Amino acid sequence: METESFEVVLFPGLDLVVRQATVVGESLMVDAACCGPPRPCPQCQHSAARVHSRYWRQVAGLPAGGRQVIVRLRVRRFFCDQMQCRRRTYVEQVPGLTEPRLRTSTPARSAMRAVAAELGGRPGQRLCTKLRIHGRRTALLGQLTARPVPTRAPRILGIDEFAFRKGRTYGTVLVDVESSRPVDVLPDERPAQSPPGSMSTPAPRSSAETA
Repeated sequence: METESFEVVLFPGLDLVVRQATVVGESLMVDAACCGPPRPCPQCQHSAARVHSRYWRQVAGLPAGGRQVIVRLRVRRFFCDQMQCRRRTYVEQVPGLTEPRLRTSTPARSAMRAVAAELGGRPGQRLCTKLRIHGRRTALLGQLTARPVPTRAPRILGIDEFAFRKGRTYGTVLVDVESSRPVDVLPDERPAQSPPGSMSTPAPRSSAETA
């Protein structure tokens, strides 16, 4: 039977070497170090030739074996020797694991984003606690990003009314007629004035007007 190393199980495809793994309470502490070639400078994209220093960085990862995984990562800070570059030093990142100034791994943030999209803040936090994922309410909501702004404004805007709750709460939906995609939802009230070029259902005329 073929056995696999910690690196293959926890960090597949990454240039990391695991120094030790320790169980602390309900968490698994993994000490790892970067072992690949120097990463290029994020400013000028030139590779470094000198190491400035090394330090420990802590990152919360996906759970393993029913335990929360905390990675203590030994990273290198490099000199950037390019005279035209504004950066004098920079810290290496591990693609697929770390990003600047973030304490949660890339796979863990993907899981948090999926939980937040389905459950929201507080229910998502309760699920993350059961799954041993480091995800507080504010952190989960922070993973949700706004939809990208369309490259052009709708030329023909359709307006329709609907009920959030029949007989109690109503709203207005704005639709791009050409692409048949919703643009916005206005809750609880009708728009004060239809924008130019919009299409809406005309209000029924009274008997006095038709006479």
